[in-house]
Amino acid sequence: MKKLFFLLSALIFYAHPLYSETITYYLYIADFVASAIEIQTMNVAGGSSTTLNSSYLAGRAPIYDVNNSKAGTCSASFLSMQTADGYFTDISNYISTYSGLIVTWFTPTTLINLELDSIIHSMVTECIVESTTKVGVAPFFGQTFDLIVSSDNEKIYFQFTRIGTIF
Repeated sequence: MKKLFFLLSALIFYAHPLYSETITYYLYIADFVASAIEIQTMNVAGGSSTTLNSSYLAGRAPIYDVNNSKAGTCSASFLSMQTADGYFTDISNYISTYSGLIVTWFTPTTLINLELDSIIHSMVTECIVESTTKVGVAPFFGQTFDLIVSSDNEKIYFQFTRIGTIF
């Protein structure tokens, strides 16, 4: 009987409309660029190094929901390095919404150069993320999302599709 209860509960949960709910936010690239800072980098080894060039940037911008209302903040930092093999960037991304969705994810990527436009558009990705919201704070606690990050010339979009729960 107990197994039947859990099976029925799981079926009801997965059939519930919130299970496959998609939530979309966006930020204006111009807002992000206006807040961007550059953090100095230098080779630690002294003399010769396999790193030919580097940059470390960070920025943040308000995010908006589908009703064009401010919904929270996105911040990201970009550590980019050039070696003889090319350019590589480690991106740390953070989103915190007023409704309680808090998500972090990392995007390692290769670039064509270290220009700001190339670095910011490297945020585009698709990944599975888990909400890090505190227990009982928001309806997102324990939720897992398929996150698709896309961009155009004006905005970066964050599309979260709920795919399950982590507990």
